[in-house]
Amino acid sequence: MSDISYDPNDPENFMSNEDYRREELLRREDQNDDVASINLRQPKSIKSSRRWPMYESLIDQQPQPKQPSMYSFQSKTNRIDDLYTHCSYHLAFTMIERNSNERLFGAKLLNKFSNSLTSILLHLNATRNDQAQQQNELCIHLITDDRIRLNLRETIDNVHRDLGKKSYLLTNMPHQRTMSSSEERFERFRPMVRYFFIDSYQIDTRLEYLLPTLRNCFTHKINSYYSQALFFYSMFLHQVIPNFMANRLILLDIDIQLDTNILKLFEEFDRFKEDEIIGIAYEQQPVYRHILHEYRRDNINTTAGSPPPQGFPGFNSGVLLLDLERMRRSKLYQSLLSPKIIEHLSQKYRFRGHLGDQDFYTLIGIDHRSLFHVLPCGWNRQLCQWWRFHGYGEVFDDYHRCQTSSIMLYHGNCNSALPTLTNYGDYRRRK
Repeated sequence: MSDISYDPNDPENFMSNEDYRREELLRREDQNDDVASINLRQPKSIKSSRRWPMYESLIDQQPQPKQPSMYSFQSKTNRIDDLYTHCSYHLAFTMIERNSNERLFGAKLLNKFSNSLTSILLHLNATRNDQAQQQNELCIHLITDDRIRLNLRETIDNVHRDLGKKSYLLTNMPHQRTMSSSEERFERFRPMVRYFFIDSYQIDTRLEYLLPTLRNCFTHKINSYYSQALFFYSMFLHQVIPNFMANRLILLDIDIQLDTNILKLFEEFDRFKEDEIIGIAYEQQPVYRHILHEYRRDNINTTAGSPPPQGFPGFNSGVLLLDLERMRRSKLYQSLLSPKIIEHLSQKYRFRGHLGDQDFYTLIGIDHRSLFHVLPCGWNRQLCQWWRFHGYGEVFDDYHRCQTSSIMLYHGNCNSALPTLTNYGDYRRRK
């Protein structure tokens, strides 16, 4: 163990002394054996591997009230595909720091992910089909790198520990209510959750040939926020994730908050038409009205950049349903991952975006709308209103309007405030 002292509360040490932090985490796991009944740690050779999962975390599907968290770390099996045998639902997040010096940015990143994960776990419950048959598992894939991996693991531990404490307080403290029958049923049918790390390096290598073109067409300047490769990862996940691992995947931004069971969102896959390979919601601001203003000026009858329902306002990639198998088989989609095609479409529509992968989906969606299944606005209720105050106030509500009886997922894009999350998933509603 290193002789260098380490204070975890010191922001200057947020990502320093990796070896010491790893040893410290292993020591903490040893102390938590009374909480986790099984605690089989992976050898360091697996922890430092750049291959598929860096570790696997299992959360007991029926936690006992007096235990703050029920989870265990299990070692890697001999067959990599055995890890995914019981994974019926695949969810993913991208968690990468922009550079090693931005520790404050990393802390904000982890805080947003913690809130998102908490909202998912609070509402998580098996679907009717799973209850009637065998309970299936939710597998959460974290696309990350070495700089933030250890802190991300600690964040996951803290979320489950805090959720366990809240459950204990609600069921065991004096003058507090006990669990209702519906809550007991909820705990009974809570699916098991697994966590896997995917090294971002694998996606970077696939993306390398196309990245200069993507940066030229979909970022407003070099080294801007959305010029990083991570904002284009979703376009290539079908090439990185093998078919034995997952054929359907939901990729979420970390600034989201669930107000319902996440497994209900997976039911949207069954509503895909034959040619649809990606599920995505419309952009709820007139951003593409602005980006396409030159093309719209010369093509007054176009619907590109116009508000729904008659127009095509563009897409928002905060919530993506990726049918990976269809993406692998689609010759049309594969042909669109070409520098020449992207440059041609960008010039045709005089399109110069600044929002990463959603610019790509919007651009190809103008000509190839059949590739996309449009999600209800309640599955990606975007809270940002930046364009209301920057030249588009008169038409803003035509884009931002979401006529639905319920909001299932809030998206706090452009750092918008999210509704307040309480113990059992109720929200203080936004006015």
